[in-house]
Order: sequence, then C-alpha cells, then structure tokens
Amino acid sequence: MAKHACEHCESCCNISVGHEEHEEEKPSTFKAHFWKFLMAAGTLLGLSILIEFSLLATGSGLSDLVLSQCFAIGAVILSCHDVFLAALSEMRQKRLGASTLMVVAAIGSFLILHAQEGAMAIWLYSIAEKLEDLSADRARDAVSKLVALAPDMALRKVDGQVQQVPTRDVKVGDIIVIKPGMKVPLDGKVVAGESYFDTHAITGESVPRLKAIGDDVFASSINGDMLVELQVTKASGDTLLAKITDSIRTAQKNKSKTEIFIQKFARYYTPAIFLVSLAIMILPWLVFNQEPLPWIYRALILLVISCPCALTLSTPLSMVAALTKLSREGVLVKGGRYIEALDKITMFGFDKTATLTEGRLKVHDIVPMDGDETPAQVLQIIASLEANSQHPIAKAIVSSARDVTLLPVTGFAEVKGKGITGKIHGIEYRAGSLPYITGLGIDVPESRIKEYTSAGKTPVLLSRGNDYIGMVTIRDNLRVSAPILLRGLKNRRIKSMIISGDNQATVDSIGDCLYVDERYGNLLPEQKLDRIKQVQARGQRVSMVGDGINDAPALTQSNVGIAMGSSGTDIALEAADITIMNDDLTKILVLLDIKRIANRIVRQNIWLSIIIKISFAILTVLGFMNLAIAVGIGDMGVSLLVILNGFRVFGYKSKFQDVSAEDLEVEATRIICKTCKTTSVYPQHHGREMVEKDGQLVCWKSLVAEVSADACKVKLSLACPTCNGMREIE
Repeated sequence: MAKHACEHCESCCNISVGHEEHEEEKPSTFKAHFWKFLMAAGTLLGLSILIEFSLLATGSGLSDLVLSQCFAIGAVILSCHDVFLAALSEMRQKRLGASTLMVVAAIGSFLILHAQEGAMAIWLYSIAEKLEDLSADRARDAVSKLVALAPDMALRKVDGQVQQVPTRDVKVGDIIVIKPGMKVPLDGKVVAGESYFDTHAITGESVPRLKAIGDDVFASSINGDMLVELQVTKASGDTLLAKITDSIRTAQKNKSKTEIFIQKFARYYTPAIFLVSLAIMILPWLVFNQEPLPWIYRALILLVISCPCALTLSTPLSMVAALTKLSREGVLVKGGRYIEALDKITMFGFDKTATLTEGRLKVHDIVPMDGDETPAQVLQIIASLEANSQHPIAKAIVSSARDVTLLPVTGFAEVKGKGITGKIHGIEYRAGSLPYITGLGIDVPESRIKEYTSAGKTPVLLSRGNDYIGMVTIRDNLRVSAPILLRGLKNRRIKSMIISGDNQATVDSIGDCLYVDERYGNLLPEQKLDRIKQVQARGQRVSMVGDGINDAPALTQSNVGIAMGSSGTDIALEAADITIMNDDLTKILVLLDIKRIANRIVRQNIWLSIIIKISFAILTVLGFMNLAIAVGIGDMGVSLLVILNGFRVFGYKSKFQDVSAEDLEVEATRIICKTCKTTSVYPQHHGREMVEKDGQLVCWKSLVAEVSADACKVKLSLACPTCNGMREIE
C-alpha cells in the first residue's frame, strides 16, 4: 500500500495496469485490516471531539484537554500509515505532493491546539485515498478479467489421440479439440464439425454465431453443444485476446492531452500553493500586526483545500471508465487521447469492401434475353458451367443456385480473367465478362447491360453458340448496420465519404444507397492516403474506417483510424487507433456516444474542482472555513464527486438494436405462382434481398429503419401479375 500510495499521490491519478507487479505486492498489516484501523481511529476521534465539546460547555480542567489531545493523537496513529509514508517518499524525492500538504496541515493543527481537526483531516484523507485506490483497482480488474478468459490448458489431437497440454505448448498448425461448453484456448480455424459459439467476451455480440469448416474462432469463445476441431492459427501470446489485453494496458498509459496538461500543471501548482499559504501565514502578523494564530490556521486550511487530488482525478478516471466500458461493448481503443481526438472529428471515411459491405459476392439479378429461356434456366445453365471453376464469382453463382439441379458439363475450359466455356447436352455455352463475349463476335444489348454496371453490379454474360441468351449480375451485399451508421453520422452533423479501390460506378451505387456525401473510387493504397491528405487540407478532421492491408496507410494518416477487427488484417489492426471487434458498424455510434459522455464528464469534473476550490479558498481567507469542512468537502468531498461522476459512463446502454445479416438472410432464390406456374427471380432492393413481412415483400432497410435509419417504402405484392394468383417463395 505504501508503494502504491506514493505513486498515487504523485498525481492522485496514476492508475497502474501492470497487474503482475500489483499481484506480487504483499499487503501490509495496515492495508490488510484497513477498515478496522479506520473504525478504531474514528472511535477515538469521536471521543476526542466529545471531550472538546465538554470542555467548551463546562470549562473542565487541563486533564480533560490532555485526554482529548491524546485521543486525537491515537486517531492519527491508527489512520496515518500510508499518508505519512507517501509524504516521506515525496520529501525524499524533493517534491511537494498532496500527502505532504496534508501532513503539514495536520501537524500545524496540533501545534495550534486544533488537534481534532488535524486528526479528522488525516482520517478523512485516508478514506479518500482508499476509495481512489478502489476505483483504480476497478480499472486493473478489467485487464485481469480479460487475462482470465482464456483457459490455461488445451486438448491437443496428435495421431488420433487427444492429450491435455498447457496452452503455451500448443503450436501454430496443431489440431485442438473443443468439447461442448468448453472455452476456446487459442485462435483457430474450424477443420471438423460445426457449432454455435458465444463470442460476447471478444466481439460484444450477445447472439451466438454458427461456426462451420473454414470459419475463424477466437480464444475465449464458448462452444455450444457440438464437438469441433480447430487448427491453431495463433500462438498463445499472439491471439486476438492477448492483443486486446496488451492494447488495454497500453491504452491506459496513453494519456489524453488534457490529462497530460493537468498533471504538468499540478507539479507547479502544489509548490505555488505552499508558498501562497506560507505568505498568508506570515505576512498578516509580520507586516500588518495581526494576531498570528488565526492566520496560521487559515494557511493550514488553504493547504488542504488547494490539494490538487480532485483536479488530477478529473480526467484519468473518466477515461479509464470509458475505455473499460468500450471494451465491454466490443470496441478496443488504444488510449484516452483518441477518445478526446474523436471530439474534433468532422468527417468519416470508409473503405467499401468488407467495411460498408459484407465482403462476400452474391447474385443480384438474373436477366434472360427475350426468348425461350426463363430466369431459372439461365441460372441453371450458368451455375452448371461455373461449378467447374474456382473463381470467387463462380463460387458466388453456384452458392446462389444451391437449390438448382446442376447439369453435366463436358469440354470445360477456362480463359483466365475473362470467362469459361463448356458443352451441355452437346450444345456449346460460354459465360464471362462483356469484353470476352463481345470479343467472340456475339451481339449483346450493351445499353441494357450498362444499366446494371452503372448500378455497381458485375454482369456475367451467357451465350449459346453465337447467340446471347442472358446474364446474371453479381454484387457485394451491404452490411445491415451500414444505413444505421450513416444516418447516425448525419444526425450528429458529421460528413461521410467512401475511399475505395473498386470502380467508380460501384462506389457511386453504394453511396446512393447510404446517402454518402463524397465518393472516390479506383484508388490505390497511396492514392487513398493522398485523398485523406487532400480532405484534411480543406480543414476537415478525418476518421478512416477500413479492414485491409490497402487501408493501412490511410488509417495511419487519418486523425483517428478505426479497423474492423473481425474481418481486419493484422496490418490494419496495428495501424488503427481503435478496433471494432465485430462487423457491427453501429458500434461506431456507440463509440461516439460514450466519447461524448466521457468528454462531457471530464469538462464537468475540471470545472467542478476549480469552482469549489476557488470558492473555499476565498471563504478560508475571509475566515469562514474550518479544517474539518475543508477536508470533508473541499478535498475529500470533491474527489468523491469526481470519482462518482466518472463512473457514470458505466450506466450507458446502447440504443441500437443488434440486427445481423443472419437475421435478414433470405434462403429463397425464386417465386413461383401456384396457379399459372410462372417463375420469377427473388427480388432485391437497396443491395440485398427483400424480406417477407405481413404477406408482402418489403425492402430490408424498412426493418432496419425501426431502429434509427430512414425507412424504404418499396413493397411488392405476392399476387401473381399474370393471373393474380398467390405466389409462393421457394
């Protein structure tokens, strides 16, 4: 406790996060029985005060006065342990701190026969220090709990045998078994089985997510009810949990500019107050022939009132509370300086792929040429061809045709980067890009195709022999949380822009869906960085949100860089100042809300401390203050108010509903009329499939809008336009 008290009193707010050192520190007898000592000291102090009142009422003799002073001395002895050790440490370091001021005031009060007030000053100050230590411990506990999340042991599978081994002995590439209900010890990729995992400790998501073969699982996730096997991708010191823990320790040391200024100010403030108190103590009776004792007493009170504890506590406790709250919400901030910097952000820049979009391609339109082919037939033919390719677009088409019977293909050939060809029932078909198909001399409706490309979609054209027969379009789905975020930014009067390497038409299409202010496409990584610089040169303070290697330069250049942690690369996470631990973009709005609360609390605490200190100092000089009130309200009371006000951050509750892509996922691929059997492709709007609601198909944005975004009014009836019969979704 002595060691911590010395550190604590240096600035009244150094919240150490080195938990190993903290754990090794052996508690002193005083620390181990702190409240017992304080209760005994309080009892003696109460007896001393009662005797003092008795002296005033009855005019008792010297023996009662001595007894009163002895009780007061006993109270000091029982409660002064850490305060005196801290004061000695400060004096050895040749500096004046809060503990030194308090001890000087207490000793002075004894010398002028105000023993009870001196004892009360030490007693109340010890309580205040303990409460501040408890608040610091709460911050340390955030890291300790994170460290405890990952198990120390793992079930490693070698040659079919499962062995329990320490987690630190498991290497990258090893196979580990995760039984139902087990915590995952290391980051890994699912190689066998599938199960739902509770990932709230890392990502902040309340709903368990299904993890199948190929999916990443983070350490500390809790397995559901199925056994799975993981291939380890990160050693124990490199897991996402380990990085989060290290980042939080670093974050709590990265102080904001306000905190740094106040701590520097306190180093000069305390000696200055000591000199002012000395002047008040000496000058009135030395220069103006005033009675010395009242002015000595006032000087001692001024020492106590001017203790900078509350002022230096005003910023760090609020920031630590905000950092801890954000980590519970799945947002990792590397320091209080970035919470403070967010207050000045005027524009958010976004990468498109895997940031505003999900980063997975999906079929959006099936467009047959006027003729005999139906949309279902076009999809069947093109999916049968693409099933033989490993191209990402091919996989997206085959995935969208999962309920379609694929036809056998012969003579398959792939023209890299252009298209594919093959025969079905002896008839030659080709599928590919517009340049590939037109390069074969096949006529296509280019104006119609450009309608889709201008909407940000990638067309895959299909021909039979030398005749064009239709196309499918591919597009990356918008994240469900994207419109909520962009509407939230507009409500906060923050501008937005897209900075993407994708083509301009796609960027403009996404921008139109989300009402983004500025859109820039076809950018290389260095061009993204240049664009950030250009926007900053216009006077904007930019926060960049991205996930990939190509976003790292822009993340570094921006005033505050934010990485999407779930899908983000290690380079992006390293370059960013803030990491969103899941794919929910509304966490950025949570970040902005908590930022606003934390910065407001900091300002409240600073002004509260200054106003009360100045008011009490004036009352002291005028003679309307005593030492007990100075400690109880002017020092301890203000410090407690600052602490309690700082912890208001923990009361924040997100108002953004957790709407995930899975909640709006539509498995259907077509609609068929029960009467006339007319088949049509399942419709889409605003970059995703429409959703069935109350017997109609509605735009998915109308469901998201129930949270905070603008509703989309588009609705489609399930009545067949051909025969007016009822259509079914398949």
